[in-house]
Amino acid sequence: MRRKHVRAAGALLRERAGGKIDCAIVLGTGLGEALSTKIAVDPLPYAKIAGMPSKMVFGQPGMALIGMMQARRVVAFAGRFHLYQGYDPEDVVAPVEIAAEAGARTIVLTNAAGALNGDYAPGDFMFIADHVNLLGANPLAATSRARRGEAFVDLLDAYAPLLRERAQAIASGQGLRTHIGTYAAVLGPSFETPAEARVLRMLGADAVGMSTVLETIAARALGLTVLGISLITNIVGSPNSTHTNVVAIGRANAGRFADLLDGVVATLEGR
Repeated sequence: MRRKHVRAAGALLRERAGGKIDCAIVLGTGLGEALSTKIAVDPLPYAKIAGMPSKMVFGQPGMALIGMMQARRVVAFAGRFHLYQGYDPEDVVAPVEIAAEAGARTIVLTNAAGALNGDYAPGDFMFIADHVNLLGANPLAATSRARRGEAFVDLLDAYAPLLRERAQAIASGQGLRTHIGTYAAVLGPSFETPAEARVLRMLGADAVGMSTVLETIAARALGLTVLGISLITNIVGSPNSTHTNVVAIGRANAGRFADLLDGVVATLEGR
C-alpha cells in the first residue's frame, strides 16, 4: 500500500471518528457483522478508503465501522485479505497500517480457526499466545524498512500477555469456554489433510487458519499492542470442515464475540 494512500486513509478514519483512533479490530470469517450493534454508524465500504483492497470472499463484508465503543474511538474492519486470494503481503496488512496511521495503539485480530487440539470444540474461543508462520511470506520482507535494516522485529510476546489475561477474565465472566494456545497460519484455501493436521500438532499448534499472522507481524513492527482471538469453528479433518460451515458457526457466535470485544475495549486506556 503506497504511503500516500495510508496517509489519506488514516486521515479519513480520524475524520469519521472525530479524533485519533484508540483501538482497531479486524473481524474474521463469519464475524463481519458482530459489532454492527455496538458501533452505531453507517459502514464505510472498503472501496471508499484510499488504496484499500476490496475484493472479498464469502463471509467477509468488506467495510469499516468507525465510531465510539465504550467511550473509545474504534475502527472495526469487517473483512480481511488473504494471500490465497492473490493479494501481496502488503495488501493483507493494509488495515493494520491504516489503523496505526489513524492513531491506534491496540489492535484486536480475530479469526475463525480449525481445532487441532483434541480438547477444543466448535464454539470455543482461543486466545492466541504464539503463532507458527507457515505462509511462506512476511510483510516486512523486501520493504524500505528491510533495506534500512529495521525489519528485525522481536516477536517474543507478540500477543500481549497482560491484555490476553484481561480478555480471558472477561470471557470467563461471560461464561465462554476458552483456551490459550498456539495458532498456525497456512496458505489455503484448501483445508488440511489428516497428515498435515498431525504435522501441525507435532509443531505445537492448537488451531489452524489462513490469516492473522502477517497482520500481527506488521502490527508489532508499528509498535501496536496485539490481542489475538480465534473462534473455533470446526475440527480439522472432520466432515464439518467446509467454508459454508465455518461462516455459519461464525455468524452463530457473532453476538457472543461482540460482547467479549465490548468488554475488552472497555478495559483499554482512553485518550
